[in-house]
Amino acid sequence: MVAIVDASLTRFGKRKEDVFQLAKESSLPIIRRFKDIDFVLISNSYSGEFNNVSGINNLISSYLSLDEIPSIRIDNTSGSGGSAILVAKSLIDSGQARAVLVIGVEKMSTMKTREVTSVISSLLPPRERSIGISLPSLASIMTKIYMRRYGASREAIAEVSVKNHWNGARNPFAHIRKEITLEEVLSSPVVADPLRQYEFCPISDGAASVLITSDEEALSYTSKPVFIKGVAMGSDSSHITDREDILEMKAVKIAGELAMKRAKVERVDFAELHDMATILEIVEGEALGLLEKGKGWTYYLNGMTGVDGEIPINTSGGLNSKGHPIGASGIGQVIEGFLQIRGEAGERQVKEARVGLTVSMAGFGNSATAIVLGDEI
Repeated sequence: MVAIVDASLTRFGKRKEDVFQLAKESSLPIIRRFKDIDFVLISNSYSGEFNNVSGINNLISSYLSLDEIPSIRIDNTSGSGGSAILVAKSLIDSGQARAVLVIGVEKMSTMKTREVTSVISSLLPPRERSIGISLPSLASIMTKIYMRRYGASREAIAEVSVKNHWNGARNPFAHIRKEITLEEVLSSPVVADPLRQYEFCPISDGAASVLITSDEEALSYTSKPVFIKGVAMGSDSSHITDREDILEMKAVKIAGELAMKRAKVERVDFAELHDMATILEIVEGEALGLLEKGKGWTYYLNGMTGVDGEIPINTSGGLNSKGHPIGASGIGQVIEGFLQIRGEAGERQVKEARVGLTVSMAGFGNSATAIVLGDEI
């Protein structure tokens, strides 16, 4: 088993700093505290497209004066952060490294919204891109099918955004730090009918960093380590049209079940899910067994997924409010878990948070990495 012994992140949002400065802002506090880092992983997906930079892992290492420490770039689109945590754990478990610094970073605001959407949609197969499918349009299709099949109300879907913005308003690192009403969500501009602007994550810049060591050495770094009790990856076809059911997030379900099994836990106290669009939080929650199948939408009508609810989801504000700097998002989820379990989440603190789950998803469920965090081995 391995443990997270330190964490640091930047504020997510439209940042003036470049990709190197953002990486430095999140990682330098850790580097200054600990001198025995022996491997660096950079979670980043689009430095070439957004920043005209290649070999970013080596460039960031040099920028941080860590030239002689081995580094690797981890790119799994929006699931890069979770994938990087899995690789870090593997490096330590195999004896290749003792202390791995994982830096997730993305600088996306160099392009306009239409250009960013086009770049991200390049993860879709050519035959689906050729007919105009994008990730927002897939979320639209999923929403319509879910509402028709399960009788979900339009208001319930929008309540995901209301809840996440309430949480984000209490997160000093969030991109959008303001509460919004149900009426504001439903009257915001349409992006992909029926979903509206407040129901999609913003285009964000930002970075997040964690230091991971073996559980045996964790207490020599901190008195409050957070243990990675289980981690697993699931995968599905990149061809969405080949899947039997768009509402069956198979990659998420497989990853979640296996991570929970490896962690030897049956329930969690909170979860950070990949809510690129509001509907995804509900469907992923059902795939993971956190929400009842076909009835997940009802949990949002009575506050059951709020900070004080039965199963708090996206206490950070999620991608929806916290933001989605793609390479940093999965690391940011893990940091929220780190803060919750250490009791350091401030106004959004979940009571008696001892075990948490994060799901870092690539594409539209193309693959997913689930991570179970806990306060003990």
